[in-house]
Formats: sequence, structure tokens, C-alpha cells
Amino acid sequence: MSDEVQSARFIHMKPIHPDSLREATIEILGMARGFIAADKWEAPQGRRKNWRRKKPDGSYEYRDAQPEGNQPKQAPSGVKQTKKPAEAPGRAEKKPVKRIEYKNYLRMDRPKLQETLTKGHFSIISAGRNGADPKESQMSLDDPFFHKRHEELRAELEKHGLPYTETVGHYGSEEPSFMVFHDDTELTPKTQKSIMVHHKDADEAKKNQKILNDLGKRFNQDSVLHGSEGHNELNYTTGVRAGKKCGGDGWKEVPEAKDYYTDISLKGKQHTKFVLDLKECEKLGWL
Repeated sequence: MSDEVQSARFIHMKPIHPDSLREATIEILGMARGFIAADKWEAPQGRRKNWRRKKPDGSYEYRDAQPEGNQPKQAPSGVKQTKKPAEAPGRAEKKPVKRIEYKNYLRMDRPKLQETLTKGHFSIISAGRNGADPKESQMSLDDPFFHKRHEELRAELEKHGLPYTETVGHYGSEEPSFMVFHDDTELTPKTQKSIMVHHKDADEAKKNQKILNDLGKRFNQDSVLHGSEGHNELNYTTGVRAGKKCGGDGWKEVPEAKDYYTDISLKGKQHTKFVLDLKECEKLGWL
């Protein structure tokens, strides 16, 4: 073999230095990354309103319109795209109705009710129809106006942080009507929604009475009833007897009563009916 051929063979087979190999590899990878980056357009983002892509040399190329190749994939010509069929009416999954929980709502058991009526402190207020008011007396008992006013009264009690229990009064009304409240108590032609407010002691009861009497006047109520250690007092808040009081002593449970009672829902899905003595008011002919 000639010296020229051997020399050419030696040059061709000369080993590559590791540092040179590493630098070449880095350069190749950098070119590959630049190629890939240059092929990927970035959508407008933040204050940047145009498309951009990074070029191999590190600079950016910009376009106002969306570049070709970034368009969403289209179905081949002649192939019909199908959409997910809409659910048939009535077949949509019904979400359970969430019962509203009120912070100050109190549901009593029978012993607690008996203790409250006998030696506790409470008030009973309504935002329903005022039969003594000429305008409201012509309205239906189930008029949405009264239900809205009832909820406004509840909001006031919640705002003042007064513990309360809802009751239903049954007092000889003749209006044909019906309504179902949030606690599933049906308003019949002779029922009216009321609220029993609880007071911790006599001092708190005295302080809260003014708040409740003012609410009675605000919601156009004929009167508000206050009970303290077995004595019942009716405070008239509107009409010809506004500012006057009358009352009585004691109470009794009347489970079989058909009229003139208060129905209260207790724990364990129980109900009971009771009446509060107001003999003084009856003698005066104010009831």
C-alpha cells in the first residue's frame, strides 16, 4: 500500500477528541431545538395581541393573523361531523333542592316548649295580612306580598341575632287560599304564618320588645304578643288602638282544637297546638 493511501487512511480514522464531540452534540441539539421552536406558533397572550414563534437564532417572528398549521383540525371533505345529542327535555339530571339553613332558627322539643310558655320569655310576631287594615283586608291571604313580607321579617330577626321558631296561627279567617312554605307547612284558608322569638331572660326580653314592636309597626301588624314567666301581653302597634296593651296569664295545650290556636313544629317531625290566655283583651272586646 502506498504512503499516500496510508496517510489518507490515517486521517480518515483519526479519533475525535471528547470535547469536540460534546461541542458538536450541543450545537446539533441547539439547532434541533431552534427548528422545533420555529415551527411552533404561540397564541396571543396578555398584552401581546399577535402570534409569534421563536426562530433558530433566538429572535421572534410575528404575525397578526393565526398562521396556517395552527388551525383546528377539520373533518375530511365529505365526512359529516356529528354533535353530541342534546338531552331530551325532562331527562336532565335533577339537582337536589338545598334546604336553606338559617343561623338563628330554633326547633324545640316538647319539654322546651312547655318550659318556655310556663316560665320563659318569648314574643310572637307576624308579617302576614292585617285584617284590621282596610286595604289588606281585601287582599287574598296567600298573596305573594305577604310571603315576601314574612321573609323580610325573618331577615330582620337574623340581622338582630334573635333566636326564633316559626309557628302557624289559626284564627277564623274566611279567605279561600293556600300556600306551601319552606318548612312544608301548608297555609290553609284559616292559617297565618307567625314567628316565635326567644329571649334569654327578663332584661333581654324588655330590650327586644321595643325592636319587635317597631318591626310590628313597620310590617303593618295590628299587634305583637310578648310572654314573660307565664304572663301574656298584647301590644297594639297600628290602628286605632296603637300603643295600648292588654293580656292574660297562662297557656294550655289544645291538640284537638279546630280554630283559634297556634300550631308549632317540634323536633322529631311532631306538631302541637296551644293557646295563650288573653282574658283581659277578650273582656275589652279587642279580640
